[in-house]
Amino acid sequence: MAFKPTWRQTVGDPSSYANIDEVVVKHMSLDWNIDFTVHEVRGSVELRMEVLSDTRKIVLDSRDLTIHDVTVDGTAALFTEGDDSDVFGTPITIFPPEPLTAGAIIYVKISYKTSPDCSALAWLPPAQTEGKTHPYLFSQCQAIHARSLVPCMDAPSVRATYDAKVSVPKELRALMSAILHTTEEVGDYCVSTFDQPVAIASNLLAIVVGNLERRDISHRVAIWSEPVVVDDAASDFSNTEKFVKACEELVGPYEWTRYDIVCLPGSFPLGGMENPCLTFASPTLLTGDKSLTDVICHEVAHSWTGNLVSPKTWEDFYMNEGFTMFLQRKVMAKLYGNEHFGFDAILGWDELQEYISSQGDDHAYTVMRPELDGVDPDDAYSVVPYEKGFIFVCYLESLVGDKAAFEKWLYKYIQTFRRQAITTDDMLGHYVTYFTTEGRNVDFSQADFRAWFDEPGLPPVPPNFRSKLIDDSLELTEKWRRIAEGSQEEVSPADIDGWMCLQICCFLNRIDFDLPVEALTLMDKHYKLNSSNNSEVLFLWLTLCIKNKWSGHEGVLRSFLKRVGRMRFTRPLYCELKEVDEAEAVAIFQENKDRYHNICSKMVAKDLDIEEPETEPEPEPEPEPGHKFHKIYKRVSLRRDGEWVQHDGGSKPRARRLPMSKSAEILVR
Repeated sequence: MAFKPTWRQTVGDPSSYANIDEVVVKHMSLDWNIDFTVHEVRGSVELRMEVLSDTRKIVLDSRDLTIHDVTVDGTAALFTEGDDSDVFGTPITIFPPEPLTAGAIIYVKISYKTSPDCSALAWLPPAQTEGKTHPYLFSQCQAIHARSLVPCMDAPSVRATYDAKVSVPKELRALMSAILHTTEEVGDYCVSTFDQPVAIASNLLAIVVGNLERRDISHRVAIWSEPVVVDDAASDFSNTEKFVKACEELVGPYEWTRYDIVCLPGSFPLGGMENPCLTFASPTLLTGDKSLTDVICHEVAHSWTGNLVSPKTWEDFYMNEGFTMFLQRKVMAKLYGNEHFGFDAILGWDELQEYISSQGDDHAYTVMRPELDGVDPDDAYSVVPYEKGFIFVCYLESLVGDKAAFEKWLYKYIQTFRRQAITTDDMLGHYVTYFTTEGRNVDFSQADFRAWFDEPGLPPVPPNFRSKLIDDSLELTEKWRRIAEGSQEEVSPADIDGWMCLQICCFLNRIDFDLPVEALTLMDKHYKLNSSNNSEVLFLWLTLCIKNKWSGHEGVLRSFLKRVGRMRFTRPLYCELKEVDEAEAVAIFQENKDRYHNICSKMVAKDLDIEEPETEPEPEPEPEPGHKFHKIYKRVSLRRDGEWVQHDGGSKPRARRLPMSKSAEILVR
């Protein structure tokens, strides 16, 4: 069967300014000084680049960066900073002294510093850490925030290796999404060096700095966190090596050498982030009973689906998350029983249906491959790429009709595209070709792949997940339906005694009817939900309380939103509270917004329809006295006709012809 795509095709990268069709980054060398006093990263990046076609320019992504100087192969180069976009930042166009020729390798070095408002970074004062004694820094570059940390080609199709030297105050430790090589004290600083020999996309660049201690779990797994948290984290995450081994059995060798985890402060906006060699984990995963470590399993699975094989653009983000959800659930079923796969899938299906119902089944962001031209990928982030993507992978498995055969294809798919960025066409073409050759005569003639990729709403083929584990949860939900209608049935802690976390979550999530405050009081009295140390249970409970206007939760809600910045919880809770008491929702957010990561604050503000106040642009600073180019550079502008014109007087302005189509200002010799 000849493979012919029938769905919408993506041209270029809608989320990046970079001229990735002409030149591409192959390696980055970072030299950073982390300054907690002014919340800046200062230093340089050297980009080793390969020229793909003849060109006179290099275009990089940036956001809120101060560029001091640029060299190409050691020679000072002209550069411009284009118009700023709230979504995509500012393009930096570099003009090498000589035209670039296809096949050449060049080295571009940029000295710069970040802004205190860098969207990738969260700077925490000691009071917002667990230990309360030292400041803390962590990054979140996904989706397009790496450009605020380093000038780069911030596109998932560009995969590069990197090394780094990082200087931090000597009482702190720095870790990165790379292998730690050396650490030594130099005066008042602790200087560490890192190397990432496997090429990664820019969204996987990561750094954390804090008072960190380490606990080894296995020869390749260690847990890092603040001293007051690290032992609890090591205990809860002690199954990590099992997850790695189980994934290896399904999809091949682990290629990243180390799998370390750092348990971050509560303001981390995600449950986990699959940074290579150093997964970031939210403290909301810590329960004391390992009941939420499926998130760790998910991040481990990303080491193959998302990190080793990645999508070329954010429009194909479902390939990251859908395949990872599938692999995660396969591993959890392998370790904890087949019923786990179906039960967790049912909960995911519930969550997907609820989200699409809330957005409307024709909403653009319910499309599995949304169009992102002019759109911030953060805005399109939702449960859709996870659960609709997962259901699509299950659909691919069902078309084959043989789970073992599908697992063999999944292994082959990963090994074929390892260390590459690919498209939907690449993935599906490989799948169709594999199952229609060498005697594997699967009939795909009735499969409507276009409907999966391009149509909004629920999946075109609904799933039929089953698990016996759900029966008790549904039975208890029906019991409380009867109680809500006036039944006097007995309630006791025995109702949920011995239950898995998933069963309690299913029970709470299936309550789609009103509960009187007396019923909620009774439920909390016997099930102790207000005092649950399981964040998933507490989140669903608080959601239920807000919807039913039970005041008994208010202190718990305020405390939860004060210490937790994980968007899976904060965004829905603020949205629910907005429906009941918008003024209260806004007041709580204004009280806590500075505790959250920039990404979380931005998204919650949008959810609450809070507009950021307009500020006057700051005047552009002159070059600092003592800067090596201070006296030999002049302010110039580039007219639309391509002439560089000097601003600062002189008997006759100098002009230099360069190929450029828009006005800009730069520093030029």
